Amino acid sequence: MMKKNLLDISVRSAPLIFLLMLSSYWSYREWKRIDPSDTGLFVSLLVIVVLSLLSLIYVWFDHRREERETRALVSVLDSIDHLADIEKGVITKQREEVYNYIAHLFILLEEKGKEIKEEAEAKSQFLSTMSHEIRTPLNGILGFTKLLKEMESTEDQKEFISLIENSSNNLISIVNDVLDLSKMNAEKMEIESIPFHLFETIDLTVASFAQMADQKDIEFGVLVDPTLSPYVIGDPTKLSQILTNLIGNAIKFTDAYGKINLFVEGVSSDKDHTGLKFSVSDNGIGLSEAQQKTIFEAYGQATAGTSRKYGGTGLGLTISRKMVQLMGGELEVESKENEGTTFFFTLPLEKNKDHEPSVYTDFSNLSVGLALPVKSINRQLDINLQTYIEHLGARFSFYYYEELFESETPLTLPDIMIFDHHYARLPGELEQCAALECKSVLLTNGSLRARVNPQQHHFTDVVLTPISLAKTIRILTNASEHKKEKILTSDTVENTEQFQGLHALVADDNKINCKLIKIILENLGLEVTVVNDGKDAVDMATKNDYDIIFMDIEMPIMDGVEACKHILEHETKEQLKHVPIIALTANTSAGEKEKYMAEGMDDYAVKPLDIEALKMIIKAHCNS
Repeated sequence: MMKKNLLDISVRSAPLIFLLMLSSYWSYREWKRIDPSDTGLFVSLLVIVVLSLLSLIYVWFDHRREERETRALVSVLDSIDHLADIEKGVITKQREEVYNYIAHLFILLEEKGKEIKEEAEAKSQFLSTMSHEIRTPLNGILGFTKLLKEMESTEDQKEFISLIENSSNNLISIVNDVLDLSKMNAEKMEIESIPFHLFETIDLTVASFAQMADQKDIEFGVLVDPTLSPYVIGDPTKLSQILTNLIGNAIKFTDAYGKINLFVEGVSSDKDHTGLKFSVSDNGIGLSEAQQKTIFEAYGQATAGTSRKYGGTGLGLTISRKMVQLMGGELEVESKENEGTTFFFTLPLEKNKDHEPSVYTDFSNLSVGLALPVKSINRQLDINLQTYIEHLGARFSFYYYEELFESETPLTLPDIMIFDHHYARLPGELEQCAALECKSVLLTNGSLRARVNPQQHHFTDVVLTPISLAKTIRILTNASEHKKEKILTSDTVENTEQFQGLHALVADDNKINCKLIKIILENLGLEVTVVNDGKDAVDMATKNDYDIIFMDIEMPIMDGVEACKHILEHETKEQLKHVPIIALTANTSAGEKEKYMAEGMDDYAVKPLDIEALKMIIKAHCNS
């Protein structure tokens, strides 16, 4: 053992000793050759000697440290070996000491594990609480901003309102990312398995990005293979969140007048499952090979400058990849710098056999044309439209402005001619398109829609892009039934007559939130009573008749869950008709809805409140 140690330290020290001698000899020669009285050279010589000696000392100390660790390990192993060697007469006391030592190690490991688990749970609870505290004031900011947008305002005021709304949405996105990362690290991210309509989920997801794409004049196309069955079983919320992250990134990192496409196609199918490939491609800034290797890391963006220029936490792709993995797939990327990026993943989704295969109306008696300015235009958007139309049985052809508006030769027109507002922006062009002697349909976007005047532009239908299978069916149906729909020029609250006569009780300790939900519900036609804690909610609910109750969860004196139990007890005792109770909360953790419904509540609304979601809740629970 001693020989081995001497050999080991000799092997480590020999190069340093040789370097010391060589450098000392060379430095001494240079010092003597140049100028023995030169202090600088002499100091340099001393520095070289000292550094070499320090290196030797470090090697010696490092060797001694390794020796001590080796001796400790050998001691433990020897003790364990002795336990198995009964014939050598190991005494009971020695054996007990080793056993106690090993037991002590296991106790320490268990305590450390508990400590780590408690820290993770505390962090998760802290982030959940912070999320709630941040969402509560944001609910008021976003809610009143939406109400302001519906009022008359100057162009400057509209711009300021949009800035407030965008900033608030960005903050909520950051809060959601941090909360999702916390769930992911704590392994509390759960995947649902529920029936959903694939096409509707995708349509709802992409609709929220239409305006963002319009603002940068980006060509945003969606092609979902129309031969797929839309009835599947999986987690629509997580799927929507993944696509939201990917499309949001594509819009963020694609310059004005760029192109973004979402493709959904079937790649496999058996009796019980269907494999679907989702891909989001853009022609934006792209990624280098080095950036592609780190793009899925938490807080990782392509470069530090990317974060400063485009914003964001760098968590979206990390969270999306984890979600895809939990759903049985793998999120991957293909990219070329300055050319664009494609993110794609494949999910195995269960087929919903409770639904019959989709059967669409046969439009084989219709012919449809798409009018373009010149033949050189080649867009994915047009291929998408052609795919949907031909799948529905109609005949599809391209027409060009020269033959439509300038040729003197008579032209056989199709039953329906589709125009893209993108190519009809100049004065008089919309009138020219609408005056064609066949049914005409205009594809427009949110930015250009306000230019369409129903009194001047007599289109059979006006449809917002991006186009989908459902919108294509609408185009063909409306045209075949000779319908002309009224064009809305502003996003206003729908007719409130359906909710007239309903009386709602709202319980929330935040006065701003109370005022907001009161205004929203009154705009929907409801009569509203507001209280600020659970105890008052119980008093009002037991003394008055209401059609629906909106109950905040975290309130002083009595929280929403306890108040709900008291109301249910009163209904049971007095044999009263049940009044639906809707939980209001900023907590978006997995399983929250199920938890509150298990406590007796009927539904769940997340802050910031969404007006459309509230309307759906009221319709669902106040149908009669």
